[in-house]
Amino acid sequence: MTQRFDRLDIATTDLADATRLYESNFDFTVRRESLDNATIKLGDAEIRLRSGAAAADLIAATGEGLAAIWLEADDLETVAATLRQVGVAVAPIRREGDRRVLAVDPEAANMVPLFIFDRKP
Repeated sequence: MTQRFDRLDIATTDLADATRLYESNFDFTVRRESLDNATIKLGDAEIRLRSGAAAADLIAATGEGLAAIWLEADDLETVAATLRQVGVAVAPIRREGDRRVLAVDPEAANMVPLFIFDRKP
């Protein structure tokens, strides 16, 4: 159904502190991408640290920490149909840049937003 893990999004109120934590505790290289985003590459996957406006709603709703899981699939229609067959609610497939994204009901993923995508035109 899915072919690989793509990324974790982590919401934080203090990006500088989160960056220091991942660099000092885990010896990760953290690349600051903007005022509110930083990325840690782990093989072909990544951890994205998000703060400021990019994370404000998430932090208000659930606090700091894991904000989303992203998985890549070969065929989103097949994934959506399989999930619906077992009773998992999914949103309509939407396009984001070069990929199509399926949002899974967080109740099916331990209340963590789960997104599955493919790169079909």
